[in-house]
Amino acid sequence: MTPKLNTHFNLVFTLLSVVYLMFFLLTDAQAKEVHYHLTIAKGPVNVTGKNIDAITINGQMPGPTLEFVEGDIAVMEVTNTLPVPATVHWHGLLVPNAVDGVPYVTTLPVLPGATEIYRFPLIQSGTYWYHSHFGLQEQYGLKGTIVIHPKTVKKDAPRDVVLSIGDWNDDIPSHNLRSLKRNSPYFSLKKNQVQTITGAIKSNSFGNLIKRNFYNVLDADLSDVGYDTFMTNGQPHWQIKGKPGELLRLRVTNTSTSSYFYLNYAGGPLKVIAADGLDITPTNLERLLIATAESYDFLIKVPQNGQYEFRATSFDGTGYTSTWIGDLNSQQHAATDIPQPDIYQLSVDMTDAMIAMKSMPKKTSATEKMSKMDSSSVTNTSMPASKMPSMKTEMPKKKMANMNNMSGMRDMSGMSGMMKNEFTGGTPDKRPGAPYGKLRSLDKTTLDKSRPWREITLNLTGDMDRYLWTFNGKTLAEDAIIAIKKGENVRFIMTNKTMMRHPLHLHGHFFRVVTEQGDYSTLKHTVDIAPMQTTIIEFAANEEKDWFFHCHNLYHMVSGMERIVHYEGTEVAPEIMAQREKAYEDPWYTWSDAGFFSQMTEGVLMTTNSRNDIALNWQYDWNDEYDVSLGYYRYFNRFFSLYAGFDADTDMEPHRNRGVFGFYYLLPFDIDSLNWVDHRGNLRTQLSKPFQITDRLSLTTEFEYDSYAYSSWGVGLNYWITRRVSFTVNYDSEYYGGAGISVRF
Repeated sequence: MTPKLNTHFNLVFTLLSVVYLMFFLLTDAQAKEVHYHLTIAKGPVNVTGKNIDAITINGQMPGPTLEFVEGDIAVMEVTNTLPVPATVHWHGLLVPNAVDGVPYVTTLPVLPGATEIYRFPLIQSGTYWYHSHFGLQEQYGLKGTIVIHPKTVKKDAPRDVVLSIGDWNDDIPSHNLRSLKRNSPYFSLKKNQVQTITGAIKSNSFGNLIKRNFYNVLDADLSDVGYDTFMTNGQPHWQIKGKPGELLRLRVTNTSTSSYFYLNYAGGPLKVIAADGLDITPTNLERLLIATAESYDFLIKVPQNGQYEFRATSFDGTGYTSTWIGDLNSQQHAATDIPQPDIYQLSVDMTDAMIAMKSMPKKTSATEKMSKMDSSSVTNTSMPASKMPSMKTEMPKKKMANMNNMSGMRDMSGMSGMMKNEFTGGTPDKRPGAPYGKLRSLDKTTLDKSRPWREITLNLTGDMDRYLWTFNGKTLAEDAIIAIKKGENVRFIMTNKTMMRHPLHLHGHFFRVVTEQGDYSTLKHTVDIAPMQTTIIEFAANEEKDWFFHCHNLYHMVSGMERIVHYEGTEVAPEIMAQREKAYEDPWYTWSDAGFFSQMTEGVLMTTNSRNDIALNWQYDWNDEYDVSLGYYRYFNRFFSLYAGFDADTDMEPHRNRGVFGFYYLLPFDIDSLNWVDHRGNLRTQLSKPFQITDRLSLTTEFEYDSYAYSSWGVGLNYWITRRVSFTVNYDSEYYGGAGISVRF
């Protein structure tokens, strides 16, 4: 290029740059700034009739609803008065990476006593929410709802009503997690869903109980935590006064920590008009299952007479929260009860499904089936075309092939047919699964077929006994990154190999959930993955840096089911990377069971994280006879752990103290076995097996063989009195019989 042409080029380029900058400055100047000051504090709340210290935002729990208009600039001033750091994530909002609110992944937390200001444009409308991503603060109450109104609102638009559905325990959330980590039956007892021998006999499923034990299939469960109550807008019940015939837009968000809900209305079917903030083709449903962190908008008409109940019933059937709509001084009309789950039939279904999965021959994978489909065509699925002004789209010429056969692929080659509607224990019309197949986007959502594709297979895995939840058998600390590239179409093929439902959320993106709706499969930011099911999502990779992907059951997330979606070739801010290791921390939990009986004391003191256990076991009678071991377990899976430690036993003279090495193995019929050899070549095997007779009464059996000293056995009856105390009667062949209490710390 000649100097003269080069000068002209630079001049033109400079002028264009100035025009470009002025355009955006003027656009930004015309946008309205909406300011909110959110003060995070510790304060008393009363949901159950008992004052509990929780986390409030501006003095309330949940926090205030934040209202905007699409195109506004949100200016969020967040002040943290807690003694620990805090964060706020704007769930479902497409925001700049730096303000997404995931500590040490996208954003540094707000330190105690500090104030941070987050400023971001709002390029969407709909119903969303915000919550903490630091520790268990979300369960404590650090959350609230967001409403972004469209730029143009019709004069006859229905009145907005915001409903935040949640779960609540008076217990400290960290205590809840420790109960789960120690595999305590407390929550099952609280929910009245302990599966027992007498219950199996009464339900004619004793044969399944034997089969389940032989294959070491865990008792089926629908939820982890037993909650004290469920809430709407922070209260067990809510009221909405309206004029007869008035149309209401119910903006319903499941802001719970770990609960799913069935939604239904006494005034007739629910007209669903939006999912996860995005408008869809209106669809009538009698009842709808809403997963944790999802939102749905419904069009409801205020009844002519009386007040009608909009009810959210917990998926496990343990309770519900109500919103009464209409003339609040008139007769109440209750919503139809959701059938209770049959927990024993649930276990029958689970056992059959687990056995079928183990014996199933390899068939064409979901990935291979998908690769044969025509995956055409819009340029971007972060938002539907109608929401993206000035975006050119290439419409597909044909629909995806074989879309009507997608259901067979998603339910693992028809396996769900034997599982009675995804482990609900009921029929689809009474206890339906997620409604995605019935939801239809207003716009085509298929991706641009000219872009390269990347397929990622994720198995949702876990160990309910240990309360360890993983992707592909690994936690975030063990395998943190899912790598993608900007400009790709990305397909996640997710198979749930656990008995629990998992609500998976991808930050910074909307994805299409591949369903029978084909080209019009709906876009979402959170998707329910049902047990023993395969679900496929697709999205256009149009961002950069790192974005969080995780199960939105908070207790599952902090127990390992989380990943970081990393855009290759882009750099994360140095201040984030300098503290990234904090995101990978694997905390330790400590607990103890101790028995104090008339003839002896025995117990265990355990400290554990995801893969490591340190355990102190003791038996000591009042005549100074003892057997004490201190050992380390390296966990590989539910069935196998390596073991090394030290043992001291008064029966081992002259070899009283010895180093030992061996392994733990779970035998058929759920028999725990610990096998070791000491440094002198002596062998020991310890076997134990519990039997749950009734809700509160259990039988424990133990057998021990030592090649040097002896063999012994013991039995005990344990009756739960409170969460921490049981009454025990036992007999040990070495220490004889006695009675006393067992205490859990």
